[in-house]
Amino acid sequence: MSDKYYTLKQVSDLLITPVPYLRCLIKSHKLKAKFIGRQYIIAEEDLKDFLNSLGVKNETR
Repeated sequence: MSDKYYTLKQVSDLLITPVPYLRCLIKSHKLKAKFIGRQYIIAEEDLKDFLNSLGVKNETR
């Protein structure tokens, strides 16, 4: 099973949200992320969990 990971820039583009706001969400433990090297990466499953907690329905299969 291969996991898919996103950078903050990719998540920012997907959600149309500024990168600094995503960092605030990570630091407040509302969005799970891992700090690898010099950047955060977010697992696809963690991103889906975050969106579900906001009440956003997942329309992908």
